[in-house]
Amino acid sequence: TEVHDLPKTHQTVGLDMGVADLAIASNGVKYGTFNARWLEKQATCWQSKFSRRKQRATVAMRQWNHHHQLSKVELNDYQNWQRAKMTKARYQAKIANQRKDYLHKLTTDLVKNYDVIVIEDLKTKNLMRNHHLAKSIANASWYQFRTMLEYKCKWYGKQLVVVSARNTSRICSACGQNDGPKPLAIREWTCSECRAHHDRDINAAVNILNCGLKAIG
Repeated sequence: TEVHDLPKTHQTVGLDMGVADLAIASNGVKYGTFNARWLEKQATCWQSKFSRRKQRATVAMRQWNHHHQLSKVELNDYQNWQRAKMTKARYQAKIANQRKDYLHKLTTDLVKNYDVIVIEDLKTKNLMRNHHLAKSIANASWYQFRTMLEYKCKWYGKQLVVVSARNTSRICSACGQNDGPKPLAIREWTCSECRAHHDRDINAAVNILNCGLKAIG
């Protein structure tokens, strides 16, 4: 397939990755995370049914084979748990496909609207160690989001810049004052130096954009 460069927009954007919102742009736009609660509920329900039915089939198979030496049965001869296996796999695949479709639409929209996109270099594996946020981080699919941006920027003649995420949420984007670490519960704060009031995520996105523009000169 022949891929042609997209028209230049002369626009730049910095993206701060989040959990409540997938990405927060430096211009204040917030892109929500993928949500499929009903499908996730169905997948969880059928996962429980699958485990329960497989356990029952295993017990029934062992009992039959113990009492019938001439005619042995296999676990696959019990169809009930296999139906549950197929149903829960169908729901899980539907969730994965819808999430991928959402990320494709979002990344394509970003590449069309901006010539330079700056994102932070997140260590997802380290962040997943936080068991309170692990599920939300996995659902956000930050790595897949970054991968899609990388190859689409190459395809369409746009530029993706990856910068360190260090101190991006601590520094005031207006004056550069470092006010130190803040708990995740604090979503807005006021700079102690210039008294500028910041939304935590938008301020981080602006700092990410500034770092990226500085890196490319």
